[in-house]
Amino acid sequence: MALLLALPALTLAVGGDPGRAETPVVSGGMLTQLTLGLVVVLAAAVGLSWLLRRHVLPRGGAIRVIGGLPLGSRERLLLVEVDEVRLLIGVTSQQIQTLHVFPPALPFTLAPPPPESADDRPQP
Repeated sequence: MALLLALPALTLAVGGDPGRAETPVVSGGMLTQLTLGLVVVLAAAVGLSWLLRRHVLPRGGAIRVIGGLPLGSRERLLLVEVDEVRLLIGVTSQQIQTLHVFPPALPFTLAPPPPESADDRPQP
């Protein structure tokens, strides 16, 4: 990669007289080569960042931020879930404090309504 980027400078250095300093002439081929090198470097950076996010950084941890409410410029309330326990915490620039701990939610299942009996039906 570095050789591709240094190639135009090497060709200019070899082609001139050693005793005479020349100003480099920018040609269309040199600009194309530099642009392609820049595109390759940027594509490699984007690809590596995607790989890091996908495979190296932890995902789906035990701590999850459910919601937040800004109270001021540096103060906010956060509702955080840790191992199925929800915590309401206050965050300032100086400290973080637990304001309330909600118990774990019981699994909620819908029960079918009880069957109607003849006595419970409305009379016409």
